[in-house]
Amino acid sequence: MKINVRVFGDLAPILGRKQTVELNEGSTILSLTNKLAEKTGLKRQGYLGNYKVDGDELAVLVNGRNIRLLNRLDTILHDMDEVVILPPAAGG
Repeated sequence: MKINVRVFGDLAPILGRKQTVELNEGSTILSLTNKLAEKTGLKRQGYLGNYKVDGDELAVLVNGRNIRLLNRLDTILHDMDEVVILPPAAGG
C-alpha cells in the first residue's frame, strides 16, 4: 500500500518535505516512522531526529487526525492515507 507523507519544520530537510512510502497492508504509524528513520540513516527506533514519535513535542496526523486521538503508534494505516509530521515551531 502507498502512504503519502508530508513533513514540516526542522525534520523536512532530514526526511524530505513530501514523499510516498510503500508499506505492507496492516502497517502502523510505528512501522512507517521506523521506515522513514531507516531510509535517512537515523538509528534510534521510535524517534525521528531528536523527537520521540509518541512524545509530546511531535504531532503526527493521519488524514488530519492526531494519532493521540486514535491508537497512537499502533494506528493502522490504509492505502493512500496522508500522514503529516509536525515538529514544534519557534518564531518571533
